[in-house]
Amino acid sequence: MNVEYYYPNQQELLDAIRTEFQFLVSDYGFAEPEKRTDPYPNPYSVLFRKAPLEIVVEGHSYGGGTAIEILINKDALGKEQDSFWIGWLTQIRRPDLLEPEFPDKRGQLLQLPKLAHQLRVVADDLLHGDLSILPQVRDAIAKARAKGEKHAAHQDFQRAEVRSQEAFRLHDYSSVVSLLGPHRDLLNASSRKRLEIAQYRLYNRS
Repeated sequence: MNVEYYYPNQQELLDAIRTEFQFLVSDYGFAEPEKRTDPYPNPYSVLFRKAPLEIVVEGHSYGGGTAIEILINKDALGKEQDSFWIGWLTQIRRPDLLEPEFPDKRGQLLQLPKLAHQLRVVADDLLHGDLSILPQVRDAIAKARAKGEKHAAHQDFQRAEVRSQEAFRLHDYSSVVSLLGPHRDLLNASSRKRLEIAQYRLYNRS
């Protein structure tokens, strides 16, 4: 399949964002501030604000993608309290909208209408000022983070397991202990025995 990409320039992208997300202004009372106060703003983005919410629609991935970040400000000074990508809310309410698509024509200008539809569908209450969904979003993010950390820890253990086998073969018991010691909760019977032997031989040398 021949895939056709179109990469808009900066002004094309910003104009398209303002067009597709005009409903934030007309239907929900958001406004684009005259001056951006967020630190290091993406020049390929548009910010819509209605206290306590800020919606940032931006282009990223060197012109290959678009995204929406939702920020909830703690006070009138705009100190950030919460922020998350629209995908977290979509995952909770309409995961079907996250199903991958493989159209012949691709690019940011084609992504924006779908992203605008996604925001309308999953965040109507939030855009109206009802923040009751936030605890559920935070919980989903925390669970995903914990799952990622668990996966990373398991990968670290697997690497340590392989390296400890070689260290044990070379009678480098200090390395065996330092490699396996931090992963005691993940050790299987073989690696636990290897650690016990290494500790015994390391600490009982005469």
